[in-house]
Parts: sequence; C-alpha cells; structure tokens
Amino acid sequence: MESPKLTFAGLDARIEALPESPSDTAAFPKKAKWGLSAAAAGALFGLLCVKLLPSNAMYTVVLAYIGLAVEIAGVVIVAISQIPQRWPTFANERRDFAEQLDFDLPHHLALVEWLRTFPLDQREALSEFISYRHERMREKLPMLTGSIEKLGALPIVVALYLQFKDMHWPPHSSWVEIFLIFALVLGYWLSVMQIGVRLRLQLYETLLRKARS
Repeated sequence: MESPKLTFAGLDARIEALPESPSDTAAFPKKAKWGLSAAAAGALFGLLCVKLLPSNAMYTVVLAYIGLAVEIAGVVIVAISQIPQRWPTFANERRDFAEQLDFDLPHHLALVEWLRTFPLDQREALSEFISYRHERMREKLPMLTGSIEKLGALPIVVALYLQFKDMHWPPHSSWVEIFLIFALVLGYWLSVMQIGVRLRLQLYETLLRKARS
C-alpha cells in the first residue's frame, strides 16, 4: 500500500480550514486589503481620467468623481476595519491575546499530530526545504521593499497628501506626483503580501520542526 504523500499545498489547505478566533486582531485583515485595493484603483482611475480626458468635458468630471468616491470608500473600509470592537486598554489587550492563544493552541497541536501521520522522511524533507526557503526570503525581502512595512499607514497618508495638497477640483497632479503616489501604494501593498507569505513560511517551519520530534 502506497504511503500518503505530504505536500505544502495539503498543509496550507489544513491551515486555511482552521476556524478563526473570535478575538483575532490581525494587523491587516482581509477587509483592509480589499479597501486598500479599492482606494488605489479609484485613485488611479480618477487621476488618469483627469490627465487623459478633455478637462472641459462633463463626463470627465463625472468619471473623476466616481474614482474619488471609490477611493474614499476604500479608505473608509480600511479605517473601519482597524477600529477595535471595544475601547482598547492594557487589560483588554492582554485578555484578548490570552483568549486567542487558548483558542489557537488545540488547533496548533492537532496540526502537529496530523503531520506526524506522514512518514518521517517526508516530514524531514519538507522541514529542511522550508528552512532553506525561509532563510532565502529573509535575505531577499530588504531588496524588494526594505522596511516599508514598518512605516504602518504612513505611505498611505503621504500618498493622500500628495494627491490633495493643492485642494482644487478637478485635481491636476503631475505625472511625477502620480508616479510617486502609486509607487508608495504599490510598495506598501507588496510589503503586506510579503509579510503574509513570510508569516506563513514561519508557521510551516514551526509545525514541521515540531512534527519531526
């Protein structure tokens, strides 16, 4: 009888199927990612309409307003997703974190036990490979985005400032300003995605290392 085959895709599917903790406070939840995407798309659409379409045409103004509305809606989604469900205090944060750890621990142990059902040679092969890839990612990340992810929401604030600093409608941002705005947003978005991948690699590495023992 052929032994079961352990794959990273199978492990990832198991992790994705885990229930989400009621007290989970992810630094950048899915709603915020969708909001950031909508804000960037709306801003790009509005600015390109103003730059490329006739400035004296009514449809240009209408399209620019649509882009602005989408951008504002995206920013509102990001802001709402970051609002805590209750007023944050040191005691509340510690209690929520402890409750989240208690919720996650049984699922974490169950994943380790599931991994131990596979042959040891497969677990060792995946564990050694993921350690290698994790180390490579740590070396590669500064070349891609540097420490932009440590700036928090600052890139978004700078992008909005560059866009609205003159405060006249319709905006007449230069191509240099448009490029800077979206270079900041793109760099921030790449950093968020890279952080997600890096955290998942760390989880793979931890689970596989425990499953080898």
